[in-house]
Amino acid sequence: MMAFESIEDIRARTEELRQRVAAARIAEGKPPEPPENFVPIPLGIILAEELAPFYKIAVQYAAVIAAGSLVRVDTSRLEKYRETAKLASMSVGVNVGLIGSSVKRALHTMDKINEAIEEGREDEIDTRREMRMLNHFVRNINRSPWKDGINHKSEEPPYVQEAAIKAEVERLKNDPEAYQALLDAAWRRYREIEHLI
Repeated sequence: MMAFESIEDIRARTEELRQRVAAARIAEGKPPEPPENFVPIPLGIILAEELAPFYKIAVQYAAVIAAGSLVRVDTSRLEKYRETAKLASMSVGVNVGLIGSSVKRALHTMDKINEAIEEGREDEIDTRREMRMLNHFVRNINRSPWKDGINHKSEEPPYVQEAAIKAEVERLKNDPEAYQALLDAAWRRYREIEHLI
């Protein structure tokens, strides 16, 4: 028979984990808590749309790893995704944040495998583990960024919230100056806090 944890046990374990993460961050010379996410949802949706082509790349790469092969990937050709993912991972929207973080982690996996191949350490790579991780990242990359626009605590109905977000995304797409100003401001903020992430 399976024993279930009480809410108190889960809270205690969560707090213990939070303290361990905070201690690890302090040991790295960072504040105990990472900076708060700041990329607004409309900008995050546009960034997620820019990352969308990476999904197919990640799926193909995961399939190669699942087949038991390790291949070197020229990740220099994927730098635009790496850069966009940095900013997307700081979105206030949960889905966009996960999309950005998962693109970063998938690229990190590619970098790690590339390094192992270059150094002749392929036998040190646990392909089953890497495949499982890549599958997890792929699922997150395939999330819908549009679901981030719904605040379930809001008194406005979801369709009104969705319409407002969609209107703002369209406005930004049709006003290159406004979009660039918002993007530049987000990058300035990112550069200010990058060492604290």
